This record gives sequence, C-alpha cells and structure tokens, in this order.
Amino acid sequence: MNLDDVTAIVPALNESEGIGPTIQELIDVGIRPYNIVVVDGGSADGTPEIASKLGVRVVRQRGRGKADAIRCGLKYAKTPLILVIDADHTYPAKYVPLMVNALKEGGYDEVIGVRPSSSQPLVYRVGNALLTWLFDSMFGVRLRDVLSGLYLVRREAIADANLEMGGFSVESEIAAHIVSTGGSVGEVDIEYRKRLGRKKLRPWHGLGIALDMVRLSWRYNPTSTLFLAGALLMVPGLLVGGMTAYQFYFMHVDHFVNAIMALVVTATGFNSLLLGILSMYLKRMEYRLLKHMRSMRREQGSAEG
Repeated sequence: MNLDDVTAIVPALNESEGIGPTIQELIDVGIRPYNIVVVDGGSADGTPEIASKLGVRVVRQRGRGKADAIRCGLKYAKTPLILVIDADHTYPAKYVPLMVNALKEGGYDEVIGVRPSSSQPLVYRVGNALLTWLFDSMFGVRLRDVLSGLYLVRREAIADANLEMGGFSVESEIAAHIVSTGGSVGEVDIEYRKRLGRKKLRPWHGLGIALDMVRLSWRYNPTSTLFLAGALLMVPGLLVGGMTAYQFYFMHVDHFVNAIMALVVTATGFNSLLLGILSMYLKRMEYRLLKHMRSMRREQGSAEG
C-alpha cells in the first residue's frame, strides 16, 4: 500500500490563496495529480482555475457544504484509500505518508491528523476539546481531535455512509459511521499552520456540530439516546423537590402533591439515566464484537490472498 493507492479530495470554496500551495504539497509528497480531486463549491475568486493549472481534476460541487463536497469527490475516487484535506494550507501534506503507514501497520479504517491544541485560538481550542469529549462519550472511543480537517480512510469503510450532516459535521459523521460498524480509528500527531485566506468556521458553528453529534448518536444508538434524554427529567424534578423542601422547612408550607410529583419525576429521570448508561455499555460491547469480526475477516482474506 503506497501513495498511488491514495485519492486526495480537497473541498474548496473561495480558497484562491491556499489551494495552490495545498495541491503542490500533495504532489510533492508523491500523490499523482490525476488522484487529486478538487471539489469546488462555487468559488468566485478563481480557485478552480488555479487548481486546473496544476493538472488536477476539478469538479463542480452539487449541493452545499463539506459533506456534499466529499460525497461528490468520492464518485471520482477509484483508489482504496481516500485522503480528505482542507484547501486553506493549514495541514502539511508531509504527514500523509506517515498516515498511510499508520493505517497499514495499525490495521485502522481511518487515521486522523491530530492538531496541537496550542496552535488554535483559545475559543476554538476549548470548543474542539468539548466537542471531541462529547463524541468520545457518545461513541465509546478515546479520540483527541475528531474534527480535524486532515484524515485518511479506507474507501470500503465509508462506501455505505450516508454523509447527511451538513456544514462542518462531516468529520464526526465519518468517524461515527466507522466506529459504529466495527471499524477502528487511529491518530497521528501533526503540525497545524495559520490558514491562508478568510476563516469560515465561527465559534457559533460549534453548537450546530454538537446537535449533529446528538443526531448521529440517535442514528447509531437510539435506545441510549432516548434514555439519556429521559434522564433530563431529573432537572425539573430536583428543582421542584428543592423548592418544596425549602418551603416546608423554612416557611412551614406543605405541598404534598408537589413533593410526590417531584419524587416521581426525579426517580423516572434517574432510572432513565441508569438504563442509558447500561445501553451505552451494551453498544460498546457490540462495537468490540463487530471490530473483532471485521479483523478476523480481514486476516482471513489476507491469508487466502
């Protein structure tokens, strides 16, 4: 498995400053120009023209958002490995060979380039850490940078992925699909540079990504998501119970109906929390079994080959 097995998909929208250096670095590390697909989302600054002059394939994106761009690029990818890299020159392509080796030696289905936290502004650093923690909690993994814009995946691992999430949630959707179907995800530490051109990701996009992660959890583990949502009943139950207790002990006012309602609601929420945690552990056991079965099939295929 070498760089001839890699197709690089480069989603781009008004990236005239970064697209040229990004493509040139990919070519310099050994990816063939005909295996580089720039998916242009309707740029008005000459981005597709710059990319075309470097001899790579440039296609016009149908739809909007990064997920649509990757879905479009996959139609032109014929190699077993797919590399996704942002077009803003933030991710050094020199790490691609290292990621290919890590994927091969570790038997991973995806390898993510992990950015150093110190390279990001504080608000993005905190947001990325919280979102990665949320993803890890929902899907039972220990990733450090699930939202990185540089990652390598086996084509077969995402062939049946829906890629329905819009905006900047596609990275978490790909990782969620892989781990939920028995795949494994590895990580490689990389550098992260200052982008060339105008930044598109804003702090408020983090809320949309978090909501999309909840949607992904509902898709791949609806039982646990439903129970954990039910656990939120503990909040009003405890609030009403606390107010009722305060009025009883300090104001000598009896609200027995409120007390009973608070107790029932809190108990229901607590039971939902326990069932949600149990469901998460059962789902993680299922992930491990799927991963073991996939590993056995892969070893059997290698032996027959």
